[in-house]
Parts: sequence; C-alpha cells; structure tokens
Amino acid sequence: MTATKTILAVAALSLLQHAQATNFQYPPCLDPFQPFVYSGCFQDGSPRTLEYRSEQSSRNMTVEACVAECKGNGFRYAGLEYYGECYCGATVNSPALDEGLCNLPCNGNNTQTCGGNDALSIYQDPTFPTHPGDVDIEDYVPLGCYTDDGPNGRSLPWVRNIPQDTFTPAQCLSSCRDRGFPFAGTEYGQECYCGSVLGNYTTEVGAEECNMPCRGDASQTCGGSLRLNLYVARELLSLEPCGYEPPVDTTTTSVPTATSTTKSSSSTTKVPDTTTSSTTKVPDTTTTSSTTKAPDTTTTPSTTKFTSTTTTTSSVCTTTITPPNDCEYKVGKWCAPHFPDWEHENECLNAWKTCAKLVTSCWKYAGFPASLECLKFSSWCGDIKKYCNNDCKGKTCSKKGCFDKYKPQHPNPPKPPVTTTYPCPTTTVKTTTTKTTTTVVPEPTNICKQPTSKWHNYGPGNPVGGIELPLVTCNDIKEEFSSRPFKLYTEPDTHKCKSYSKWSCSDACKDACEEQHEECKETYVESCKPAWGSGKESPSKAHERCTAQYKDCLIENAWVDPGNRCKNWGSGLKRV
Repeated sequence: MTATKTILAVAALSLLQHAQATNFQYPPCLDPFQPFVYSGCFQDGSPRTLEYRSEQSSRNMTVEACVAECKGNGFRYAGLEYYGECYCGATVNSPALDEGLCNLPCNGNNTQTCGGNDALSIYQDPTFPTHPGDVDIEDYVPLGCYTDDGPNGRSLPWVRNIPQDTFTPAQCLSSCRDRGFPFAGTEYGQECYCGSVLGNYTTEVGAEECNMPCRGDASQTCGGSLRLNLYVARELLSLEPCGYEPPVDTTTTSVPTATSTTKSSSSTTKVPDTTTSSTTKVPDTTTTSSTTKAPDTTTTPSTTKFTSTTTTTSSVCTTTITPPNDCEYKVGKWCAPHFPDWEHENECLNAWKTCAKLVTSCWKYAGFPASLECLKFSSWCGDIKKYCNNDCKGKTCSKKGCFDKYKPQHPNPPKPPVTTTYPCPTTTVKTTTTKTTTTVVPEPTNICKQPTSKWHNYGPGNPVGGIELPLVTCNDIKEEFSSRPFKLYTEPDTHKCKSYSKWSCSDACKDACEEQHEECKETYVESCKPAWGSGKESPSKAHERCTAQYKDCLIENAWVDPGNRCKNWGSGLKRV
C-alpha cells in the first residue's frame, strides 16, 4: 500500500510539474502598434487577476515595456503592480479600486505609475473588436488536429481544470471563452488548454491522429496523445496583432473601446531586444520540510537614541548631535542602513533579525558582480547572532564590541557631529531623546519552504548559488498589520516591502520564489560565464538549475498554511 501511495504521489507531482512548465513567453512586440488605453486601478488577488507574469526584471519596468510584452503575446490587457511587476491577461474579472490605491512609481520611470500593493494599473489594447461576454461557444470554429509536442513547451499554455468524467468540448470552449482566450484545444480525451497565441512549431497533422473519444461524450473526439483538436474564436483576436501592416490606399477605421482615454502609453512602443530560452524538464524531484511549529514570543518596539550635549557660555548655548551612520555595510550599489546600539542580548538579537531581513535587498540592489559579496553579508549577519549568543549571555554587550570583533565591510565614514548655537538658560543640560517607532523586528523564520532536488543538488541550507529564498514573515509595521500581517522582505526600507493578508500567504511565497529566481539568474548564472572564471558549472547548466529550483519552489509553496504565526503585532516565531 505504501508503495502504491508513493507511486501516486510521484505521478501527481509529475503532472503538477508538467502543468507548471506549459507556459511559454514570446518576446515583446518591437513593431509600432496602437497605444494601449488606460483602464483604471483594479484589485489583484488569488488567483491573479491577470494570469501571465512577465519574466522581465521589475527593476527597469516601464508602462511601455509591459504593454509591449503583452502585445507580443497576444493579450488584451496589461497590468503593472508594486513598482514594476508586469502581468498580462485576456480578461479582467476583479473590482475597480480608487485611483489613490495605485500610487507606486515604476522602477524604470518614476514619472509613471505601476499599481500598488495588490492593486494593478491596467491598460487595454483597443484593437480587440469583441468582449468575451459577447462571444458564444458556437463562435469557436474547429481548425483540425494539431501537434502539442514542440521543443519549447505546449502549443496552448493555459490548462483549464474540468472534471474528467464529464469532459466535453463544449465545457472546454466555455472555460476558455470565460477567460477571454481565442484559442482552445482538447487533448487525450479529458484535457483542456487555452491560449492567446499558438506556440512555435505547432503543426497541423492528419485528423486520424486525434482519435480519442471525450470522457463525457464518446460520440465526440477530444484530441489524442500530444495531439490537439484545435478551435479558434476569431472575434477574440486582435484586428491588429504585433507586426500588423495596414493596407495601402485604404480608409482606416478606428476600433471603438469601452474605456476612457485618460492616460495612454506612447504611440510607438519600443523596448530593448529580448531573448527567450527553452525550459528543461526536471526529473526525480522531491521536497522536504520541517513540520515543527513553535509558539509565539512577543518583542517590543524598537527605539532610536540620539544624544545631545548642551554647553553654556554666558547667554549662548551650543548643542552637538552625532547623526547615525546611514551605511553600516556596503556591497556595490547597496547599503545596510543604521543598526541601533544595544546593551544586552535581546537588543543584540534584534540587530541580527534586522540584518537577516536585509539579505535579499543586498542581492537585489548591489548589482553584478558586486552582488557576489552578498554571501559574505549573509555570513556576517550570522556572526552578529554568534556574538549575541556568546558575548551577551548574562552580561552587558555593545554594537561597538560586536563590530570590532566582526568588522562590517566598507561602511561609510561616521558623519561629523552637527553643532548649533542658540540662546539658552544658565545651566548645562545633557539630554537623551528616545524616539519610539511603530515597528518591531520579527523573527527571521520563513513561512515559505526551500524545495529539494537530489538531481539538481539544492535544498534547505543549500539553494542554487547560495541565494536563499527571500524571507516572508510577520509584518513589522503596526499600521499595516491588521489587514496585512505578513510581509516579503526585499527592500532596505521595510515600508516599501510588499505585504499580504493571511489568505494570501501562497501569493507571498510565489513572489518570493520569483525573486529568488531573478537573483539566481542575475548573479549566479552571470558568475558562471567564462569571463569570471569561476569554474563552477556552465552558464546553461546554472540557468537550468535556477529554473528547476523556481518551478519546484512554486510547487512546494502552492498551498501555504501560516498556522498560528503572526496572529498579533509584535509576535513572531520562537527562535530555532
């Protein structure tokens, strides 16, 4: 019985990996096209409002770059979220929000708006003639039998989950229509796929190769083994797809839209050249994780102390203030912000927690090749914890003592004291001002799980390239906590980090997987190129491992139950 369960589990995992690997991405459209029209600010959630996520880096994202990718992939809508995450889709099935909730600037052009926290700035391609709600399944016409075994993935990338025992073509067409997809295909008697475009190398074959009866109606045919019965609703295709050239000497008719034109992208959209790469199947992958849950422990708000000394000489007072260092550890273009001083173990451990949640921001902003030094920063954070556990037990300790023992790398020189003079009383006063903030330092214990693969040699404590999965844990900002108790720590300033409701933990981990994948490509794959002479492995092998880890990460974190974590602000997981 155990062996049977194991076989079924492996089979289910293989199917899930297969489904995750079906999505392909075409390059952005480099030809001139009609500008997308701004449609408004819309809520994002789980599942995503727009199902396609761009693999372009969010760090240089602009409205033009996002709409060009959506145009190149045949989508009606483009959406930007959280400084530059780019999404595309064929329908928008979520409520409109107040425009004030889409208030974040785009990383690639801070004069443009790129959504908000779980809020999408959505643009629409005006060259689509018909709304999906006005299309019937009878509008889908059969095209014949087509291959579904191209080298770069499936012919139609989006799987629709339809009960297999009652599966019919009508159910598949209805499901694709509801999501606005013009292409639909049935396969293997019980599988449904949709798409905005067809994958490369899709080829028509003889009708006899689509020979499997539909599970729900044996009188109809539903494809074959790696063969699609393909359908198209031309009403859902753009009248001017990427590469469209208007007829010469003809009258041009504009395409009406149902949206206002309060904002639009530029009329001729260009983005840098983009290349695509094939996806390699990942064999024999397993995942492991710890299931031990620890009770909450409460921490106190952090404080920042500023000491000023006032000296009196007759009627003039002089005050000298020493500002905190705003760059205590420097890697390339990135700096770790000021660490408060400490006097005992708990305050010291708060410094370690602060350090741990900064690691991903180092990978993200240091810039290659300097980002290779982020491994040293991560190790240095571990040294702070070591100091707390060894040098602060039952006695006073200090930041200076720690930094003398474990020196930070390339800190900025201390800022010079700032001296001011003013009329004052005839006494000498030494004051210490303590500023209490509405933040706490959460335990750096991730609710997301690092996947394991013996084949590709990665797992907990051994991620590809040493680039750990970004931290998702309790929100440190009191004002955000009640509605969004979880946070993905990717920014030096945690006010800019993305936060999530307790129902969106899987989305948080998905975003963490995507961030890890991006850092893996931008740092580890680059370091494997011959110019750097690392001798680790070939760039192609490194890219294959980064991609395999990303896909396994999505599978491992497809359903994340936070359990009893982060129920109250100021609480976190017990240290492990």
